[in-house]
Amino acid sequence: MLRRILLALTLATTVFAALPPGRPLADVPIPQSGGQKLDLKQYRGKALVLALISTDCENCDHAVDFLKIIQSESASQGLQVVAAAGGPEAAKSIVSFGTLHKPNFPLGYLDRASLLKLANLKPGDRPFVPILMFVDAKGIVRVQLHGDDPLMSKMEVAIRGTVRELLKEPGIVKSGKP
Repeated sequence: MLRRILLALTLATTVFAALPPGRPLADVPIPQSGGQKLDLKQYRGKALVLALISTDCENCDHAVDFLKIIQSESASQGLQVVAAAGGPEAAKSIVSFGTLHKPNFPLGYLDRASLLKLANLKPGDRPFVPILMFVDAKGIVRVQLHGDDPLMSKMEVAIRGTVRELLKEPGIVKSGKP
């Protein structure tokens, strides 16, 4: 047990120590089934985990299912999770994906250009999903992990550790719910 705790702390420290202070989250609305668009600026004041996924990716399935747990555990501490599927068929497949996984957080879809802009990638880059973006209360992407990142081999530990550190940041507004 102690070994697991030390590993989690080491991963969280490595994540924050290895990355620059951050960059502003791109202003990209996320369309949802039903036609409404999600404005990520509404989550300023919260710690935001934005998961960019594919609806036909096993690791993305696992990430979404684990993020449901994290959302339940940490919403009252000021956490908000959002997921958006990318790809040419994302708008069509997002409804069935949502029905299958039943996320307790907003779920939408993006075209390729919007996904690349959010993830701060160049047009020729190939995104490796899931892409997890950890955004502070001011809208600054503090940590971004791609599906091929070595830290993603211990995805649950990396998510827990990074969320724990992000929730310690100044400016997080707690919901007051237990």
